[in-house]
Order: sequence, then C-alpha cells, then structure tokens
Amino acid sequence: MKIQSESDAFIAMAHLCEPGDELINKKLASGISPIQVLDMLGSKGFPQRDNLAFTKRFEKFDLDAELDFAHRIGARILTRDQEGWPTQLHALGSQQPWALWAIGSIDFRVIALSSVTIVGARACTPYGAAIAGQWAAELGAWGTHVFSGGAIGVDSCAHKGALRAGTPTVSVLASGVQARYPSSNEHLFALIVENGAIVSESPPREPAHKRRFLARNRILAGLTKATCVIEATDRSGTSSTAREALNMNRIVAGVPGSIHAPTSLGVNTLLKHTDVHLVTSAADLQELVTGFNPREVPSVGATTRDHQRNSSARWRALSASDYEIWELLPKHGGMNVDNLTEKTGRSRLDLLARLSELRLTGFASNVEGLWCKSK
Repeated sequence: MKIQSESDAFIAMAHLCEPGDELINKKLASGISPIQVLDMLGSKGFPQRDNLAFTKRFEKFDLDAELDFAHRIGARILTRDQEGWPTQLHALGSQQPWALWAIGSIDFRVIALSSVTIVGARACTPYGAAIAGQWAAELGAWGTHVFSGGAIGVDSCAHKGALRAGTPTVSVLASGVQARYPSSNEHLFALIVENGAIVSESPPREPAHKRRFLARNRILAGLTKATCVIEATDRSGTSSTAREALNMNRIVAGVPGSIHAPTSLGVNTLLKHTDVHLVTSAADLQELVTGFNPREVPSVGATTRDHQRNSSARWRALSASDYEIWELLPKHGGMNVDNLTEKTGRSRLDLLARLSELRLTGFASNVEGLWCKSK
C-alpha cells in the first residue's frame, strides 16, 4: 500500500475500518500519527483484527484506485488534517471523522455556517411532515440552510421543503455517496446534488447499516448551529442526534406533540431537558440560531445599537467578488435573490452561499427573504 501523506492514511483507514473505531481514535488522540496507526494495522498491531479476512482486505486495498473512483463520480474528499476541514467538527474531539466525501453543486462547509439540522421520525404523521416541509422552506427564505439525513419521513420532507424554496440543502448519509440509502429516495438525492450536497464519512460504495446511522448522527449535530427534532418515538435514533448536539453545547430544539402519539413520545421526553428549547414556529427556530425573529420587523426609527452598525466603513475587508454583491444591496427595503441573479449573472446557489457569509460577517441582513446592507 503506497501511503504518501497523513491524508492518504486517513482515507485508507476510512476504507478499512468502521467509522469512530475507538481503539484507532485512542491511538490518534495519544499523538500517534495516522501513518503509524495504519502501519500498526498492517503489522498486527491491533490484535482483535488479526484475522484472515482483514489481512486480505488490507493487502488488496488500492488507494490510487479508490481516489480515481471518487474523482470519476465527482466526489470531493476532505480529511481531518487538511486546512479546509470544517472546524466546527473539532467539537467532536477524538470522535471526528477521519475523512468526508461530498458530491454537490455547493460547498457544504460554507452553508453549514448558517444552518439547522432538522430530523425526526421515519414513520412521521401528516403533522410532522407538514411542519418539516414548511419550516425548511421558511428557514431557507430567511437565509438559514437545512441539513438532514436523507431518510424517508421527516428528513425527506425537510429536504423537499428547502428545495421548493430554492434553497441549497445538505444530506449527511449513513451510506457512501455512491451507494446512497434509501434507494427509494434516489430522485430526491439527485435533486439535492443539483441544488446542494450529499456528504458521508463512509467511502462512496459502502452500504448503510445500523452502526453507521448512529455514527452519522454525530456529524449532523456537529456541522450545524442547531438541531431541531420533529417527532421521535421512544428510544429513537433521532434522539441520539439531539444528545450529540447537547454534548457539544449546541442549540437543541423540539416540536411538542400529542401525549397520546407514539411518534411524539421521544421529543416530548427530550423537551423535559432544561437545555432543550420548545419551538412552535420556524420563526422561533430562526431566532434561536440568529438572535433575530423574522416576524418582528423593526419599526421605522428603531435605534438599537445592532441596527446602527454601519457596514460601509468596513467594505475594504470584502473580497472583490463579495464587494460586487454587497454594493448592489440597498440600504433600505430589500432585494430578493432573483433580482440579484439578474444583476450579477451569478447562479442562485452561489448567491445564497455568498449572502449567507455576508450576513454572518455583519455586512448584510435578511428580512423575510429580502436582502439589504446591515444598518
């Protein structure tokens, strides 16, 4: 096996071992390099792997072939040692993924900076389905992107709601980005690739199985600013996403449901936790993430310090590309993304990503889908 860098070693480990392998992560946390860990794997340094099947797999592994396959299907690979690694995943400590594969039309790391994870029951009720779709669309209109797991039920409804609003959405899969699961959602995954991204820590051709669903949940919780649970049964895997988010001191919210509904038992139990927020509208969730309730439009003459901030004095900090967008934004009122698309010739997806970045850095504001310079 030809390993030339730590990045190569992380990719090889992801192919040869299960995500979140405790023993490997302990070795890495102790300061042993991934290249050394990989050498140990190949030289019987991990006794519980001293079996014929693993040895054959290790000997047959072809890194160049796997890298070539990822390139052919359009998958980008990030490893935790690289400069472009999503820094918010550092909150996972030793449980960070070794590598991530991503396919899509946008950089998931950019929109993750202004995002919410929406998860819930697979066998959701019409109540849960409607909330997931409607809230995802509203959040998208306000510049907040929706991440979910691509499963049937609440996950699918959330992705579809974002897509209906023309907002990029990201699906973090328990399978590889080529063998995406469930296959019944293949049409939805194709739309997400065209209008967002699919991401996984499992190599592209790896199938989904129970352990990988639980491992995937920590990534969903780690990438975004908040996690919202819409319907969950008792002992639901969905609740594990919320627990992971709480462990990282991220915002966690839940939508209450009937005390008689099995699909609400898990989320109603979650809401008893003192650090979990009860939300009854997309605006509640938006306010948790941004500190601004989009339903409460500031009155004329509002003079709070936040609205008196003058971004124009800092315009020199912008790149030429972002300055072009910022300069077009009005000081009062607002402009929608379609108008900006016409004026700049940029794609809608690119504009949404750049506008989200401008909002996070204090240069732009979004009120009910209309963009303007921050005051």
